[in-house]
Amino acid sequence: MPAMLLGREGRRPGVLLPALVMLVAFAAGCSSVSGGPSPAGKTVKAGMETAAPAEGAAVLETTVGAQAEISAAPSGPASGFVTTSRAAGGSGYGADSLLAVRYGRHEGYERVVLDLGSGQRPARTMPRWTLVNPGGDGLLRVELPSVSATTVSDGELGGTLERFYVVRAPEGGLFVEIFSRREFSYQVTELKDPARLVVDFEPADTSPEMPMPVEGGNTVLLEPRAGSGVADPLTVRGYSRNPEAINSILLSCPGEGVIGRRAVRSNDWAATWGYFETTLDLPPFKGRCILRVGARSARDGSFEGVVVPVVGGR
Repeated sequence: MPAMLLGREGRRPGVLLPALVMLVAFAAGCSSVSGGPSPAGKTVKAGMETAAPAEGAAVLETTVGAQAEISAAPSGPASGFVTTSRAAGGSGYGADSLLAVRYGRHEGYERVVLDLGSGQRPARTMPRWTLVNPGGDGLLRVELPSVSATTVSDGELGGTLERFYVVRAPEGGLFVEIFSRREFSYQVTELKDPARLVVDFEPADTSPEMPMPVEGGNTVLLEPRAGSGVADPLTVRGYSRNPEAINSILLSCPGEGVIGRRAVRSNDWAATWGYFETTLDLPPFKGRCILRVGARSARDGSFEGVVVPVVGGR
């Protein structure tokens, strides 16, 4: 039986037969799909399937974000897995919104499905997309240059895939960043009418070479990573949802105090995560120092954000 994902948008009056079909399916013991619609910019959490499917049956994906009668993607891989650093596809700018991010665990691989829309309705054709896989750092990024609106900002996934973030790209559009606790190979499938981009992950036995990006408060720090060596100039980049899009950056060293300080704005904070990037001009320094990136709490003035150790090289 094909999987159906219905949020509140899908419960339309007068559509009795689909409701009866789903009731019968539930009585027969089919697994449910958790999640549902969320207001734009809300953080939501993906649930997990509650039961293993029968042999040969489609595996249901959990849903994160708004979903309106969009059928699930095919349950099996369509082509071979690769580890290439870049892939691209789609055409035109027929989709301008991200309606949902879905997750599913399958035999030997994990799946993330991006549902694309035109306004609040499913788009028919796949817009331009670019996939970036740096390798060694446990990240995979899907860039969507024509997409400017989203109903979901971030969420937990499952298995070896940890979380995803929807971020306002500095050059326009949005990108979806997926964090993995394992190295992986991947494959991408385009589906149309409605438009869906399916990314399958085949986890490896090895952990990423680099430490995972650090998350704290309303900040995710991509660079520098914890424990890495730094020097002048120091590049700091990441994304955040701090109030008024303001990010405070301080580098302090034992016996020297604060040796670098800067405030930088990210390009969003109300609708989704906003990207920021800046550099700090630093004096010569050595040894273990502490980098803080975040904001002061409006409630009590305490620091909320990321604290990572870094090592000065000179």
